[in-house]
Amino acid sequence: MADTQLFLQSGNVIREGEDIYWELTTTGDGDSRPVVVLSHGAGGTHAVWYQQVPALGEHFRVITWDSRGFGNSTNRNDEPGPEAAAGDLAAVLDALGIESAHLVGQSMGGWHTSAFAKDHGGRVASIVYADTVGGLWTPELRTAFAEFSRRGGLAGSGPRPLGAHPALWSGTGERDQAHAFLYEQLGSFHTPPMDKLGATIQWSITHDDIAALEVPVLFVAGTHDAIFPATLLAASCALLRGAEYVEIPDAGHSPYFEQPQAWNAAVLEFLLGV
Repeated sequence: MADTQLFLQSGNVIREGEDIYWELTTTGDGDSRPVVVLSHGAGGTHAVWYQQVPALGEHFRVITWDSRGFGNSTNRNDEPGPEAAAGDLAAVLDALGIESAHLVGQSMGGWHTSAFAKDHGGRVASIVYADTVGGLWTPELRTAFAEFSRRGGLAGSGPRPLGAHPALWSGTGERDQAHAFLYEQLGSFHTPPMDKLGATIQWSITHDDIAALEVPVLFVAGTHDAIFPATLLAASCALLRGAEYVEIPDAGHSPYFEQPQAWNAAVLEFLLGV
């Protein structure tokens, strides 16, 4: 049981004709602790962070939010993408009176995190790239992702067993089928703009661009990530001087969901050391 009483606020900001949904977890009025922003991947929404918010909320104010077309956020103009997400997140922070934050991006959220860092570098306290290229492409990562796409990508090929998902390690479903099934169910309440995901994937930023921010960076990867192999994410991390790397065993592309205790511990150790 958590030692700290936490309170949840939620709301929307309107930007470029879109309603961008956010949630803020705090200890109540007057909470001035540092802020952590959790940006979801293409298979998720703000709700996927249910195992992280209580743990991180012990030490930080926590923002979760939905990017355009995901969860409770609209996509009326059909113009999602990293640049739009960067502006939307800035608008959320502005609405909440938050000047800077630690940024955590899972998979697609890593691209949104990088875009925010590019456009609003002075507002970034640190970056956690969770099982994501985040636009920091290397030739090896491009080759690996092309091969994953040839195998069917996130859609896979044909019916799959209950609880099986390309973003999860096969052992996750074998260990707890109901929990693995929840992963799929969390993404079943909306129709995300997956047809636009390719444009996001192609967006890139250089390692030098991120290094120039001079902020602490952590890469977290699941040992069995079939989308962005852990060894290749470790190599990408090594291109950023001073960046840290943590690998989570018995997990695939989503260790925040598959091994939440290990993931939370690694991220908290990093954030508390910043």
